[in-house]
This record gives sequence, C-alpha cells and structure tokens, in this order.
Amino acid sequence: MANSAPVVTIGNHSLLYNQWQKIQPWLTYADSDGNPAQKFQFWDGGTAANSAYFWTSTNDHWAANTTIEVSASDLSDVWVRAGAVGGTETLWVRAFDGTDWGNWTSFTLTTIPNTAPVVTVPDVQLHTNTWTQAKNWLTYSDANGDAATKYQFWDSGTSATSAYFWTSTNDHWAANTTIEVAAADLADVWIKGGSTTGAETFWVRAFDGTDWSNWDSFTLTSANTPPVVTAGDHSIHIDQWVTVDNWLTKTDANGDAITKYQFWDSGTAATSAYFWTPDNSHWAANTTIDVSAADLANVWIHGGSTTGSETMWVRGFDGTEWSSWDTFTVTSTPNTVPVATINDQSLHVNQWVKPQGWLTASDAEGDTITKYQFWDAGAGATSAYFWTPDNSHWAANTTIDVSASDLANVWIKGGSTTGSETMWVRAFDGTAWSNWDSFNLTSTNTAPTATINDQTLNAAQWAQLVNWTTASDTDGDAITQYQFWDGGGAATSAYFWTPDNSHWASSTVIDVSASDLANVWVRGGTAAGTDSMFVRAFDGTSWSAWDSFTVTSLANHAPDASISNQTLHVNEWSQVGNLVSYADADANPAAAYQFWDGGGNANSGYFWTSANSHWAASTVIDVNAADLDDIWMRGGATTGSETMYVRAYDGIDWSAWHAFTLSTIV
Repeated sequence: MANSAPVVTIGNHSLLYNQWQKIQPWLTYADSDGNPAQKFQFWDGGTAANSAYFWTSTNDHWAANTTIEVSASDLSDVWVRAGAVGGTETLWVRAFDGTDWGNWTSFTLTTIPNTAPVVTVPDVQLHTNTWTQAKNWLTYSDANGDAATKYQFWDSGTSATSAYFWTSTNDHWAANTTIEVAAADLADVWIKGGSTTGAETFWVRAFDGTDWSNWDSFTLTSANTPPVVTAGDHSIHIDQWVTVDNWLTKTDANGDAITKYQFWDSGTAATSAYFWTPDNSHWAANTTIDVSAADLANVWIHGGSTTGSETMWVRGFDGTEWSSWDTFTVTSTPNTVPVATINDQSLHVNQWVKPQGWLTASDAEGDTITKYQFWDAGAGATSAYFWTPDNSHWAANTTIDVSASDLANVWIKGGSTTGSETMWVRAFDGTAWSNWDSFNLTSTNTAPTATINDQTLNAAQWAQLVNWTTASDTDGDAITQYQFWDGGGAATSAYFWTPDNSHWASSTVIDVSASDLANVWVRGGTAAGTDSMFVRAFDGTSWSAWDSFTVTSLANHAPDASISNQTLHVNEWSQVGNLVSYADADANPAAAYQFWDGGGNANSGYFWTSANSHWAASTVIDVNAADLDDIWMRGGATTGSETMYVRAYDGIDWSAWHAFTLSTIV
C-alpha cells in the first residue's frame, strides 16, 4: 500500500520586535499512517537585514532562503526571532515521516514595531546652591516594558550663575552640551541650583535599547527666600553699653545661615547713641556698617550721653540675598542706681558665713547687678574679716571688688573674740554704683557651763575629777581647757594632784587641757572636814563662771594590827611578815609598822632587821609596810616567855599596840 505524506500546519503569528519564540508550540503534526515525524525543514523568505530569522543550536542566525533541516528530537531547539523593525514576512515548514516529505506549509510572521519610551521631568524649583539628584525628579515609562539603557541631558542656561549638571566624570557640565549617561549611572547625575535666583530650561530623553524618547523640557527655577532680621525697640541708660546680638531675631525660611549683617544709625547728634565695633570705636551716623556673622557678638551700642531717641536699622544676608531693612528705636534714659542692703547680723566667734545669704539687691529698671564692693571697718587684730579665693584675709579699710558671678565665693569670718564692727556693701548695675549700705556685724559667744556636784571621800581617798565633771556649751563649742581652785588651806585638807604636781597648794589656779582631764585627781583630807573647791571651763573664747563644790573628808578609822601568841624553839627564827594580821575599816593599806620587845633578859627572844641584827628590848622598831618581810623574830637562847608588841599605821593614824606572847621551848 502506498505511504501517505505527513501534514504540518501552523497559523500566522505576531511577535514584538526582537522577541524570541520557540517554534514547537506553534506546530501541529499529522500523519494518516500514524508515522511519527523523523525530521523537519524550515525556510525563511525574509531577506532584509532587520527581518525575522531562525535560530538553532548549530546556527544562531540562519540566512534567508536556506533549507534548515532539524531532526524531530531537536525540534525544541528551534527558535524564531522577530525582526528588529516592524514588518511581515513568509516562513515555511514541512515534515518527514521516514518515507515521504510533506508539502511546505507557509505562515506569516508579523513583527510589531518598537514604541519609544517616554521620560518626563516636571517644572521644579531648587534652592540656590542646593544639590539634588536628577533621578529624584525623573519619570520613565515604556509601553513595551523595556528598561532604559541610557539617558541624555541638556542644559540651556548659559549664565555663569545658572544651575548646572554634575556627573562623576565632569563636575560642571557646560551649557548646550549633550550629556550621555548609562542608566546604571543615573544616580551619579546631580543638579546644582544657580548661585542667584532665576529660571532656565533643561532637557532629558531616554533610550530603551532601540529608540530614543522625545526630548522633554522642564524649567528649573533657582529660588531663595530672603532672611528676616528684626530688632525690637529698646531703652538703655545714658552711656550704658549693650551688645546688639541679644536684641536680634534671625530667621530664614530656607534654613540658610546668616553670613553677614549691616547696621545703620540715623542719629546725627553729638550726644546720640552710636555703634561700636573692634575696628571703629564710634561709627558715624548714616554709614553702612558691615559685620560678618562670626563677629556679631563684637557689635555694641553705646547709649546717648543725654536722654533722647533715635532710629537704627539692621538687615542680614543669607549668602544669596539681603533681608529687608528693619528699623528699631533706641531710647537713652536716665539710670536709677540700684539698692543693696544687708541687715545687722550676729556671728559666733570664728564662724564662717557667706554674706550672699544676707544680701538684698534690687534695681528699679530691672538692670542686672554686675558686681559688688565690700568694706570692713573693723581694724582690730581679733575682729571679723572678709575672705575671697584670691585673698584669705582682706585687710580692714580696703575696697573689695567682686563680680556678681563670684558672689557665692565671698565669706565673712566672725571675730576671734566677741565684739561689734561696721561693714559696708554696694552694688553696680553696669552703669552706676548704689549707695554704700552699712551693717553691724557682732561676733558673739555664749560661755560654757562646768559643774561638779558636792562629793564625799574617805580620809586620804583618791578620786578622778573626770568622773565628777559635767561641761556643756550652747554654741556647740568644744571645751578646750579647765581650771581648778582649792579653797582648803589646812595641812590635813583635801588637795588636787596632776602628773606635774603631786600636791597643788591651795588658792592656786590649776590649768588643765581638756585632753588631760582624766589625769586630774583629788585626795580626801587626812582629818574629818570640808573643803570648798572650784572648777570652770574654756570653749576657746570664753571661760565659764566658777562652779564651787564641797569635798567632805570623812574621819579616819585607825587600823587594826595583831600577831597571835607564838612558840619557837630555842634560837629558832620566824619571819614576822607571815604572822601579822592587818585590817582597816576605811580600806586604807598599811603604810608602816612598829614593833616593841618587852623581854629584857639577855637570853630572851629578839627582833632582827637588815638594819639591825639584834634590836634591844624596849626599843621602837619602825618598819615600812613594804619592808615587812625584812623583819624576823628569834626564839630565846633559853626557855621562857616574854611579851612583845605590834601596831600599824594607815598613813593617817596608828592602831593601838597589840601584845602577844613569845614562848621559847626546847
């Protein structure tokens, strides 16, 4: 049976210029015998250089009128590209089923032409000398969705002060020059506003890779809002100096900094107010005074030398334009001197205080006090005085100048002794001094109080005065010393003791520093009786009144001393100190002992001390209590008994003699 040739059908198609399209989706293959396609052939009838063409993996631009054969397995690698310009052309295709080729099937490919992009910039306004990126104003569109590949700009403003383009390759593009910039570099295109106000025409167009857009013109206006400088009307005192800067209000709608100022004084009288600058100490009236903004603080106005008013003018420059002149009236007025007062004050001796807390200053015109003067009329070496950081003791009858800002650093020290003196203060308002105001400063002190209550002591008893003494001071001053006085003149009366005097005589002033009070002692009298004693305290300035107190010395109780009867062998020794019993009702220790040997026989017992190896009988033997262990007793040379005696002394009285029997045995 004969083979039936395959059939390939394809419809007519349209593509956007330069658009790519796979051919396979457009083809429909049919074979009545059911044979699959083995290969395809294509033919391009468009011979123009910018017409559509076929592409395969083996040839990226097949020439027109050429048979292009492709195996069926490679059909997906066959592409058609639309023409570069609008137009139509005929293309062909047929298929082979392994036995026969089908007929050629033609189809028309229409290339839709490119639509040029559109770029626009609205009319814009830019502040003089201000920079902006051109891309911020630019709007780009393309009906075909093509991206811009480059831009061109044109500046028609030829004035030296007009706005201009800047790119990274040219920091000032000349007017009437085509400026071409890749789209990728658009962010590097800047426009600087003109250095003066004015308008000019700029142009822009864009390229989408195929066509340029039309040129779009836009007007760039370099604008500036002049600054505003105003000064309100002011009154100043005759011959007063003020800085103008504090009077000026400066604004600029564009935020420009004021770069300079001009002033004008219309007052032509010889006594009128005038301007002062570092380079002219008296500017003539009706003269333009130029001042850089940096020097504005150095512009002063001096009030007229008589009362009166005049008109002055000011304006500011923002680097582009001057503000309007602003007028203000300066009135020179008489000055009312300020008033400074300090009331009479009291200070504790040597107390420090800031007079700022005492001072009242006022000015009827509300002028600021700029400085003060103080004066101290107290010339005594112990009087109060002024202190400032630069002088720790201002001499009396000296003018002390102090700026108002340093007032808190002025101190007064109260006198070192009590008393009063006159001091003075006055204030300066920048034009005139106030009258001097006098005030009395009294240095005061409240004497301390020292007391000792009446006391009772045993005879010869010791006591520390620190345990009895109470001292206080209403000013809080520390007690620095004490004085004591003993009014008891009897030899047996109580008395004071200090480390440097073991028995202070009566009717003697005893000076004791407060730190040594614990070292002052009182000893009770050695006989019963009373003594009047006195104490007072010193607070560094004043002594307290003397406070009297009575020391009562109780009568002494004689001690008791005894030795029990003793038995010794012939010629045996015994240490007497071990045998003595001592007692004292007043707890006074024994100061001395006496012994007596009543045995007169040559062979009887006897006493021995280191000072005498055999004390004779019927002899008083004196022994210090500290030497009691130094006395011994020896048994007789023969047996027998005898009476011996002992008594003790407590520093005041002797005890009764106590008899004891010494028996000598074999």
